[in-house]
Amino acid sequence: MNISRTLRLLSLLTAMTVFSAAGMAGAAAPAPAAEKAPAVVWIDGATQKSVSTAEMLDGLKDYQVIFFGEFHDSQPIHAAELDVLKGLYDLHGEKLVLSMEMFERDVQPVMDDYLAGTLSEELFLSQSRPWPQYRTAYKPLVDFAKSQGLPVLTGNIPRRMAAAYAKAGSLNGIAEADWSYLPKVHKAGSEAYRAKFAATMAAMNDMPGGMKVSEAMVQPMFMAQCLKDDAMAESIADYLDTHGDAVVYHVVGNFHSEGHLGAVEKLHGLRPDLKIAVINAVHYDPAAESAADAASAHADGGEYLALETAHGA
Repeated sequence: MNISRTLRLLSLLTAMTVFSAAGMAGAAAPAPAAEKAPAVVWIDGATQKSVSTAEMLDGLKDYQVIFFGEFHDSQPIHAAELDVLKGLYDLHGEKLVLSMEMFERDVQPVMDDYLAGTLSEELFLSQSRPWPQYRTAYKPLVDFAKSQGLPVLTGNIPRRMAAAYAKAGSLNGIAEADWSYLPKVHKAGSEAYRAKFAATMAAMNDMPGGMKVSEAMVQPMFMAQCLKDDAMAESIADYLDTHGDAVVYHVVGNFHSEGHLGAVEKLHGLRPDLKIAVINAVHYDPAAESAADAASAHADGGEYLALETAHGA
């Protein structure tokens, strides 16, 4: 199995179970630490050429929404996300908004109080259900937003709701007290997205120790996935409806955004006027393929690709 596809499977499995180019391939002599190749290399999806962070940010300057589709357990990707956040802040200043899959709709007041300084970090963490790797992966993003006075959107559907939906096979499985967190528009994603999801579930069944998903469970699990996408898309759209000149930077697992599927297609449906860009994380093994081949295989993943070889390091 292609290693990048395997990592996408593992990323999606983690979210479901725990949380509910040419010049890069050549060998070189060992270099001092300061001269080592960057852990993440940016690739322009259209030209398949490597670009600098500054060049990528220049290419993103006219987009109103930027999705960064990450691997949840890749520290190089998390560091790159922070670099992009800082670069977008340099471009847009107070217009910038950070939006995150990793926090859910019902904890928005908790996030707001923490950002305002009226809630300690200890209480924030005890009340916001942070993901296990929060301190190393997402705290730097939230802390930067806090230091610059930027809003942070907690747009995901509460995981208990997605789990109840998948189990019951209908919204009737969701507690009445949670109905206010449901998106106003909820429907299945595109056939391309469903096919990708079904293929991923089938591949998980073949992975040693992987989650076993029966054919009967694929559709309800897909709809629960779409519920998350609908919630995240609506949260972004609602914010932009009242803050028309804002620029939203949404950090999300790459399954939700790769190829402009998932949450991206849902946002396109709600606000077709928005100009939306996707940065798509791609892992490759230099011993198995060249960076150019990895970039070519994922060219349609997004406007830019974030190639990394040190996954999880």
